Amino acid sequence: MTTEEQLTRVLGAWAAGSVAVGAFCSLSPRTRGFGRQTVAWGLIDGAIASAGVRARRRKGPTDPARLRRVLLVNAGLDVGYVAVGVRLLQGSRFRGDGLAVLVQGAFLLVLDTAAAHRLRS
Repeated sequence: MTTEEQLTRVLGAWAAGSVAVGAFCSLSPRTRGFGRQTVAWGLIDGAIASAGVRARRRKGPTDPARLRRVLLVNAGLDVGYVAVGVRLLQGSRFRGDGLAVLVQGAFLLVLDTAAAHRLRS
């Protein structure tokens, strides 16, 4: 299995889990912010994973050097997501949202940097 295939499988599984956990957490007022954010991130991650599968079927595998560049740009964005999550945690109104953004950003940072590392020349 290629790094690209692993990425889409892991991201797809993470997306499904995020939607399920987020939906459950949305049922309680105490965890609603976390749940709302987690569902939203799961839906977006699922769409990205699905688009990756479709593109691979249509065009074939992505050039590894190009994929690595995309992953490194994504890792930079992931650092931003983590920072936003930390900032939201500092307030009282959006703490659940902040925790969800922090968790999602940290996961994506690990996923993207690990895959980019595997693709290094």
